[in-house]
Amino acid sequence: MEKKRKRFPDSFAVIAGMLILLALGLAAVFCGGGEFSDWERRYLANRPAAPDLNTWTTDRETEDFLSDHIPGRQALIALDSSGLFLTGRDSQLSTWYTSGSVIEPPVEINADSISTKLRRFEKLAGKAGGVPWYVLSPHTHGWLLRDRIFPVLGRQYRSEATGYAVLDACENYVPMPGVFDAEPDGMYYTTDHHWTLQGAWQAYLALSGPLGYKPLALEDFRITEYPGFRGTTLSRSGLPAFWEDTLVCAEPDSPVRVTFIDRDAESSENRLIFPEDAGTWDGYAVYLHGNHGTLIIERPDAPEGTLVVFKDSMANCLLPLLSAHFRRIIAVDARYCTGVFSDVFARSEDTKAVLFVYSLSSLVNDTEITRKAK
Repeated sequence: MEKKRKRFPDSFAVIAGMLILLALGLAAVFCGGGEFSDWERRYLANRPAAPDLNTWTTDRETEDFLSDHIPGRQALIALDSSGLFLTGRDSQLSTWYTSGSVIEPPVEINADSISTKLRRFEKLAGKAGGVPWYVLSPHTHGWLLRDRIFPVLGRQYRSEATGYAVLDACENYVPMPGVFDAEPDGMYYTTDHHWTLQGAWQAYLALSGPLGYKPLALEDFRITEYPGFRGTTLSRSGLPAFWEDTLVCAEPDSPVRVTFIDRDAESSENRLIFPEDAGTWDGYAVYLHGNHGTLIIERPDAPEGTLVVFKDSMANCLLPLLSAHFRRIIAVDARYCTGVFSDVFARSEDTKAVLFVYSLSSLVNDTEITRKAK
């Protein structure tokens, strides 16, 4: 007769599982993962406070803390996100991988929101003394790659066509050159939603006619490169950081002064590119030292007067190129500035033109632009 194998009680498995969870919890408590996650670009949960029988928040705080500090958390998220991507589903953090790039999901278009902002822009430019004004908003990375994407996902990007139709109907809209759409590879970083130097270069060429300058050759600019860049789109995907980009910067090789105005603080530098930022978690801050409420670029040997720019971060790698042609560029970011947009005109007596540079997402969703564009 075959001898019956001895079977471990089910309670052993339950106890083993509980011990593993206890060990992971203790490791999280005593070997926390720090205060900030460079990989996710966010602050991690703090240790829970002492129990409070009135608010009953301790359990939630404990759960958040253990979730953020459990050993191997990044690997677990990467494994989960990779599985979702490989099975054709969205990642847990709402970004998609396709054609060698991690891209943002389609912008949910609200045509009225775009139209409202365009009307505000026209009225705002009138306060600058009737100078010419222009809007530049490049096609998104997803739109450029829509025909390469898995069909179920690619078709969703076609909803952005409604937004582009509203912009095309505006006589002050400056479209990107055809090569931007025809040759999408290299126009955006593979790990970030911002355009590369090549993408910004196409914008620089597109604006030369409306703004009245003769574009220089790319070789006329000082070019610097900074490898090891992993952008915010990759960090939001939850995917492992298996690949990276090289930040490529261009700026005129002539004296410059840039003034940063952030609420009550003001500082100045004699450069537009900041190599020390390239190796940080916010590597894109290599351009202009990041985002600022008001930015004033002064280049005395430039031929033109003042260009006023209202922008989001899409313009950060474009402004150094434009600075070759304007003695003064005043750039305003609605997210960080105080007051309203028209306040900036008091800083300029020779405004040549007003330029609005925004991503499609900002034109649709940024309510700060609508609130301050007056």
